[in-house]
Amino acid sequence: MKHCFVLALLLAATPAFAVDPTGVPQCDALLKRYEACSGQLPPQQVHAAQKELLDGAVGIRAAATDPSKRPDLERYCADRFELMKRESDIKECMSKP
Repeated sequence: MKHCFVLALLLAATPAFAVDPTGVPQCDALLKRYEACSGQLPPQQVHAAQKELLDGAVGIRAAATDPSKRPDLERYCADRFELMKRESDIKECMSKP
């Protein structure tokens, strides 16, 4: 997949802080939940995770301005959210309604 920046974003953790909306509802839902759940990750991952979350959100916003990339972002974020609900270290939190 061309959107490696999104994958990198989701493989790391982040501390609780507000990320501006990306304009892609599926990605915003994923980022919001990921942000809320990331406090359950080991503290040593916080700094790198914060940077990756912010960089990923910036990348998603930039890519979302291209109408040809938007469907891929929507699908990727929805699929990644479901995967994190099943297989991530914070799957219990990611699965909450």
